[in-house]
Order: sequence, then C-alpha cells, then structure tokens
Amino acid sequence: MALQSLTKTTCGLAAGALIVMAAPLAAPAFAQDTMTDPGVIEVSVLDNADKLAASDEDFLSSDTQKIDFPAEVKSVHYITFADGSENTNDDVENFLRAQQPALIQEDSFAPGVVIIAVGFNPNTMGAYAGNDVAAATGIAEQDRIDGITDVMRPLLQDGKTSLAMLEGAKSVADTSVVAEDNSLGAGWIAGIVGGIAALTAAIVAWAWGHERKKKARTARENFDYAQRHYGEVAQQLDGINVRAHSLTSPLANDELRRQWDDVHGRFLEVNDIFGSLEGLKASSPDKDFVKASDDISKAHTAISQVEKAQENIDTLYNMEHGDEGVRRRELTRLREDMQEARQDINDKNSLVDDTLRTLISRTEGLSPASPAFMDDYARLIRDYAVALRGVEKQLGETKQTTDRTAPAIYDDNWRVGTGYNAFVPYYMISTWHAADVSAASSASSGSANTSFSSGFSGAGGGSSW
Repeated sequence: MALQSLTKTTCGLAAGALIVMAAPLAAPAFAQDTMTDPGVIEVSVLDNADKLAASDEDFLSSDTQKIDFPAEVKSVHYITFADGSENTNDDVENFLRAQQPALIQEDSFAPGVVIIAVGFNPNTMGAYAGNDVAAATGIAEQDRIDGITDVMRPLLQDGKTSLAMLEGAKSVADTSVVAEDNSLGAGWIAGIVGGIAALTAAIVAWAWGHERKKKARTARENFDYAQRHYGEVAQQLDGINVRAHSLTSPLANDELRRQWDDVHGRFLEVNDIFGSLEGLKASSPDKDFVKASDDISKAHTAISQVEKAQENIDTLYNMEHGDEGVRRRELTRLREDMQEARQDINDKNSLVDDTLRTLISRTEGLSPASPAFMDDYARLIRDYAVALRGVEKQLGETKQTTDRTAPAIYDDNWRVGTGYNAFVPYYMISTWHAADVSAASSASSGSANTSFSSGFSGAGGGSSW
C-alpha cells in the first residue's frame, strides 16, 4: 500500500509562555487563564486513500482542537485506506504496527491516543483509543462504538469524509453518543406475549374504526375542495388549453404537452365522476364518503393538478412574452439551485466546480429584457443539465431506492425547464440522494465489530458504511 501521510501538529505553548512572562504582575486574571489552558491536542492526518483535500486536512487539524476531550486524550489521528479488508480493525492494527509503531503497544493502543479510520475499498470505518482514553470515554463498550459509527455512516455515504471523521472524534469525546436501544427486556416481552390474545380483538376493532373515520374525513375534505373549485377551473379550461399549445420556446417540448394533455383528459372525466356522486352532500354519513372515496380522490387530484398546471403554464407563457419580473424571479431560482449544487460538491472536482461557476456567471449576465432571453435560458438549462450529471457523481455512489421520476407540469415541485434535455433541478437530485443515503444507512446499520484477527485487544471497533 502506498503511504501518503501528512502530520499536522499545532503547538502554541511556547508562544503562550512568552506572553505570560511578558505580562505585567498587575494582571493576575490573564495569567490565571493561561495557566488553566488545557493545552493543544496533537493531530495527524494520514490520508493513504488520497481522499482529503488540503482544506479538509486543515479543517480536521483546526476543528479537532475545539472538541472537549477528557484530559486523558493527548493526540487524535485520522487515517484513510484506499484498499483494505472487511475487518477494518485488522487494517488499523497492521498499518500502525508497520507505519506508526508509536501509536500501538503489544495488546492495546498507546495511552492518550484516539484514532478515527475510514476505508474505501471496501467501505469501512472505525474508532479506537488507548485504554486510558477508553476508560474515560466508554469507547470499549458496544453501545458506544455502535453509536459512534452510526453518527459517521450517513456522512460518509453522502461523501462528506472529513466531516464524518471529525464527528467520529466528537462522538468519542461525547459519552452521551450511544446506539439506539430498540430491544425489550424479557419481562416486557413476556407481558406483551401474554396480553396479545386479550388485546388483539380490541386493537383490530379500534384500528379499523380509526382508519374508516380518517378515510371519511379525508374524503369529506377532498369532496368539499372539488365542489368549490371545479366550476372555476372548468370555465378557464379552454383558455389554459389554448395557452398550453401556444407555447413556442424550446422548453415547451413534446413531453410537456403530453403531460398537459394527460391532466386535461383526466379533468374532462370529473363531470362524469360528479354524476356518479349525485346525492352525496356534507350531511351524508361517513359510510357514504368511505364508499365514494376513490372517485372523490380522482376528482380532487384532477382539479388540483389542473390548477397547478395552469400556474406553471402561465409562468412559462409570461417568460416567453417578455415579463421581466417573472424572468428575473426564475433566473434567481436557477442561480440559487446552481449555488447549492456547487456548495454541496465542496470542491471535490475542480472541473465540475469551474463549470458551475461559469454557469452562475452566465445566469447573472443574462438580461431579462433581452429579445433572445428564452433561447439563452434554454441553452443555460441544457448546459446545466450536463453539469448536474457530474455533480451527481460527486455526491457519492449509493443504491437508488427512490422513485426518480422528474416532476410533471402539474406537480408542485416543477420548475421552468424541467424535462428539457433531461434537466431536473439540483434540489430534487439532492432530495433523492438524501433519501437513498437514509435508506442505505438503515439497511447497513448494525453492531460494530470489536474483534481483531490477531487476538489484539485494543479498545474500539469498526463497521461498514
């Protein structure tokens, strides 16, 4: 394994001593504060995987000093591995014995030491400490090491390696960080088992009644909304349809018109639905609303979606027809989306970062009064869509469990340009990715491994992420 290491030790004791010596005797408060300074923690960053930028290493070196460690902690060492084994405990032990022997003893890690490790092939992580530190922090306990790795896991899955490592160190210092205990004691289990037979019928009856009341209440609310809004939408439908089919910019593609035709067709069926609901009124019993709930839901969905489609079509229409206020608003929203994307990749890829910076500059330079505004805006969307493919790669790979259907013209989260050149705003991509990371975290969470193949008995353990 090629070793690329950088040791950062921050020392200020000598300078502090000079300041104290030079201070007047009439300033005892200053001298007292200096004398009670707990000192500086030695920090090293051993980035064997070459995953940390210089700014990440500086971040770890500086922010580790802010952690409220117990007095036993003298040094914190952050280690990454490009290649390793499924048991990161062995990787840490072998690496320290070969490369950092001062940090490890025959049967334990060196006194005063905290070690945070992250592996990338496979994805592993771990936290370790000398026995004196373990006694002060409880890191040798299973619930503590599980809690520490549970904190690190979602950050690592989201590509935030340096932050995950820092949070791991913070969690070592914070003895309140423990794994959630979802288990039940034997007495509780016995009580539950003994009471199941007696409670089952009552619970089922209550749940059935509760769901029926909830379903009836929702149906009543949807029915009331549909009745109040149907007539107004029906009067405007032809106008909306004409406007939808008169859009001329590149952003008004065939898919957008197909989406409009879909919701338009479903709205035309609402009149027949109301016909089947003849006689239903606010005073009707819950059972009638429960029986009609599916038809009511279809009517409510069609009406509310046409209203949202009208709002979005009007936005695009007004942009096409020179409404500078609307154009300026959408430019601002697009620029904010680009800035969020750039902030989240955090300089992980200089080419992608430069592309986003250029796109932001182009957005700021686009004049709402320009006759070529819509063509320029469409080109901006097209180029941003390409850049977002690079941004998505920098978010980190995780199993896609989220339905990644692009918002349609009738959805609340549709933005101008959605679907053009496969464009989806970054805020949607970020939302999908966060949901995937959360799902992966839940699937992979479990007890950390605290054993070493060699029989070594150092405090701490590791897990996968």
